[in-house]
Amino acid sequence: MKKFYLFFVGLFVFTMTTSLQAQEQYKMQSMFVYNFTRMIAWPQAYQSGDFVIAVYGNSPIINEFNEMAASRQVGSQRIVVRQFNSLSDIQRCHILFIGGNQTRNIAQVVAKLKEDRIAALVVSDAPSSLNNGSVVNFVMDGGRQRYELSEGNARAMGLTLGAEMTRLAIAVK
Repeated sequence: MKKFYLFFVGLFVFTMTTSLQAQEQYKMQSMFVYNFTRMIAWPQAYQSGDFVIAVYGNSPIINEFNEMAASRQVGSQRIVVRQFNSLSDIQRCHILFIGGNQTRNIAQVVAKLKEDRIAALVVSDAPSSLNNGSVVNFVMDGGRQRYELSEGNARAMGLTLGAEMTRLAIAVK
C-alpha cells in the first residue's frame, strides 16, 4: 500500500512540475509575442483600430494573451484576443499563434491568410513549421526560450521585420 501511495504522490509531483514548466513557457512566449509588436511593421491599414492577437485551436497560451491584453496595448491600439477553431473562423488579425496540437495545419492556415489577404505574423512552436509558412517558431535552446525566423515568410505575409527582430533570432531563413 505504501508503494502505491508513493507512486501516486510521485506522479502528482511530476504532473504539477510539468504543468508549471508549461505555464512558464507560455508566459515567456507571450512576452516574446508582445515584444515582437515593436519589431515589426504591419501595413498602414493595420495601424489603427484594435490590435488583434489570435490563437488557432485550443492552447493555454490564450490565458497569457488575455492577461497581457488587460494591462497593455500596442502603441495606441488596444489589444484584443480572439480564438479561431477552424479555417472558416479566421479573420483579420495582427498575430496568429498556432499551438502544438494544431501545427499540422500551418500550411492550410497560412494559405487561408494569404487567400484573404490578411497580413498576420504567424507564430508556432513546432519543428519544421517555418517550412510550412510560419514566420516565427519558438524553440528551446540550452534551456532558454528562443525563436527561429523566416524573413521570406514575413515578406510573403506583407510584414516588414526590424533589424532587432532578425538579430535576436537564433536562426534566420
